[in-house]
Amino acid sequence: MLCYQFGGESKSGLQPAGSPANWRCMVLEKLSNVKLLEDAWRTAPNHSRPASCVLDAAIDAEDQAERDPQKGQ
Repeated sequence: MLCYQFGGESKSGLQPAGSPANWRCMVLEKLSNVKLLEDAWRTAPNHSRPASCVLDAAIDAEDQAERDPQKGQ
């Protein structure tokens, strides 16, 4: 998956909040201790590297204009 990392740990380190350098390709099966937070939606401007990790997008947040992640929708 291609996602924006705003906390936690990273081998390459995290840049300041809002930096496009915090976009990450992650393998879902390798994630553990994942929690759903009741917090603000966080993202950054367009990702800074090609999304070579995504072959077929099942969900694209850009295509969900009628939904408001800030309100849990």
